Amino acid sequence: MKSKTQVVSETNIGMYVWEMPDGSWVGDDDGHFMNIVSMRNDRKRIAELRDAAAAHGVSEGTAVFLEGHHPVSDEEYEEQRQRLQAGYVPDRYDLGNMIEEMNQKKNG
Repeated sequence: MKSKTQVVSETNIGMYVWEMPDGSWVGDDDGHFMNIVSMRNDRKRIAELRDAAAAHGVSEGTAVFLEGHHPVSDEEYEEQRQRLQAGYVPDRYDLGNMIEEMNQKKNG
């Protein structure tokens, strides 16, 4: 029996990355991906990302929305890694976690 899974959207805030037809994301050799912070379906921001990809010689692919994501610096990434190792939620700005904590405080 097949189980039905439904994805529930928590926010319309996130970022777009440029995804190639093979599923890889456009970025540099250090793992920094081309991205733009945006609201979901913001055509202007998608066009800006498409134009940036084209300016770097990328003529194929598409913008993919990553809900609730935001770009982090190398320093922020290191802090998140340390928080994870210490047993905390890695991203102190994790929207889903923040909502859950507010609900727990409100209800308990």
